[in-house]
Amino acid sequence: MHSSLNPSQWKEIIHDTNGYSVMTGVLFPTAPLYFSVPAKTKSAIICYILVINPEGSHYMKKIYLIIFLCFITVKAHAGDITVSVTEVRDSRTTGQFFAGLDIKLRVMGDSLADAKGLKFSVTKATDDTGRDLLKKEDSGRKEFTKPDENRTGQAEIEVKLKNPSRKAAVVRELAGEVSIFSPSRDPNSVASLSSFMTHSGKKINNKALTAARVNLTIMTKKEFDEFKEQQKKEVKAKEGEMVKEFGEAMAKALGSLFGGMMEISENSVILNIADPDSKVIDLEFSDAAGAAMRSGSSMKTGDIRVFEFEKPMPQDAKLTIFLMTPKSMTRTSFKLSNIALP
Repeated sequence: MHSSLNPSQWKEIIHDTNGYSVMTGVLFPTAPLYFSVPAKTKSAIICYILVINPEGSHYMKKIYLIIFLCFITVKAHAGDITVSVTEVRDSRTTGQFFAGLDIKLRVMGDSLADAKGLKFSVTKATDDTGRDLLKKEDSGRKEFTKPDENRTGQAEIEVKLKNPSRKAAVVRELAGEVSIFSPSRDPNSVASLSSFMTHSGKKINNKALTAARVNLTIMTKKEFDEFKEQQKKEVKAKEGEMVKEFGEAMAKALGSLFGGMMEISENSVILNIADPDSKVIDLEFSDAAGAAMRSGSSMKTGDIRVFEFEKPMPQDAKLTIFLMTPKSMTRTSFKLSNIALP
């Protein structure tokens, strides 16, 4: 879909709305999105979103974004762990979405060499005007990030914060904790299941899983189809609420999207993992010789996890589940000061 605005009109809109001088934009014909080429580190983007109402008419809704980028080096040392800032991105919008301050952090240290995952918990984030930048609902990453496979002892993670004051020059303080999962520290943090596909349709009995209060079932296609039908009924029951909130066309689109995501093939591995204490950190598949088998894609809905492979999973394949235990975890506090804002 194309906008009737020519580049000069678009430039005027951006300038009048946001107060920043930009160069002529470029229209990508295949997508309703304009980009500008800015001076220095500033860039501006206009997104056009098609909004469909229940009566069927539509209009283009403009969301203005101002995105600032800054590449800097700020470091904090804690034990053998070094936390450094590699990128700062300040996104502002007049719309409901996309606004926020994103800070990309790099973690380095010998203790990451045999780590299988790490995550951040941010406890304090303020700019130099005193504004609290913490997003209360997102102060810590809930899932673990894997260390960089190509660079031993390194990992990157992105912290999402609220926008700083326009008067602010720096993030005065960014503090929190790094949690590192190293299964080599505790053999009970690893559940190894040989020939796991031979147990399809059965609950798996494993000492490490039981200790972590994790219940695992290898689902058959029949069991998954029954689960999918139940999910479709629940989506259908909520269709009225979705129509009121998004409009009929969007509600149908979301329903179709859900149905498509739930499709499986003969190469799918379907696991039902009940994990009430969020102990499961990662899963790995390997053949009988120990060679890694990587899935091309994966999906998670509730307790159900679906992994797609290029070939059917061999009956003698091995499933390894990594579990968070007190001995397998190390935690290190960090504090970064005076992170320059773009």
